[in-house]
Amino acid sequence: VLAAMGLALALSFLLCFCLHGLSSGSPYFTSLFTLGDSYIDAGNFVIMAPPAVPVWHDRPPYGMTFFGRPTGRLSDGRVTVDFIAEQFGLPLLRASLLNRSDNVSRGINFAVGGATAIDVDFYERSKLVQFKLINNSLNVQLDWFEELRPTICNKTVGECFSKALFFVGEFGVNDYNFLWNAGKTEHEVRSYVPKVVKNIAVAVEVHYCATCSAWI
Repeated sequence: VLAAMGLALALSFLLCFCLHGLSSGSPYFTSLFTLGDSYIDAGNFVIMAPPAVPVWHDRPPYGMTFFGRPTGRLSDGRVTVDFIAEQFGLPLLRASLLNRSDNVSRGINFAVGGATAIDVDFYERSKLVQFKLINNSLNVQLDWFEELRPTICNKTVGECFSKALFFVGEFGVNDYNFLWNAGKTEHEVRSYVPKVVKNIAVAVEVHYCATCSAWI
C-alpha cells in the first residue's frame, strides 16, 4: 500500500511537470473538475464525515503554510490539483459539498478522503468492514457531477466541456486497505485488482464520451 501511495504521488508531480508546457500562451483549459480521495480532497470529507467518523484535519497545523487556516485539505497547504489549477490560471477548486449556489463554471473538486473505486455497499454487504462507511465512492462523485452539470453550463455538452480538464485522482488504496484490514491474504487482495481497475476504466470511459473533454 505504501508503495502504491508513493507511486501515486510521484505520478502526480510528474503530471504537474508535463502540464507546465501546455499552460503557456492562450488558455488551453478553461475549467477543471476533479475526482479522487484524500490526496486531492478540498474539504468534502470534513463535511460528510461527522458525527459518524472523527475528523482531525479541520484544525491547525492543516492549511497553515498557505491558506493560514484549515480548509479540509489533508495538507499543511495546497494539494496536487491546486498546483494544476494555478498552472492554467484557474481558481483553486472548492469542495463540491460547500455552497452549491456558487459559480462552478470554472471547476469544482468532488474528491473525498477515504473514497473507494468499488461502491461502499459492496464492502458492507460482504461484511468486509465492521463499521458504517461514508458513501463517497467514484460512482457517487460522478453522480454529484451529473447533478451539478446544469449549474455548470446550460449550453450543449460540446460547448461546455470542450476546454475542460477532468482529473481523476488516486483510487484503489482505500479498497485495498479495507481488504487487508479484513484479514485477506495478499493473493486475495490481488484478486480484487481487476475489479478496481475495471470500475475506474468504465467510469472514465462513460463520462469521457458524455463530456467530450480531456481526462487524465
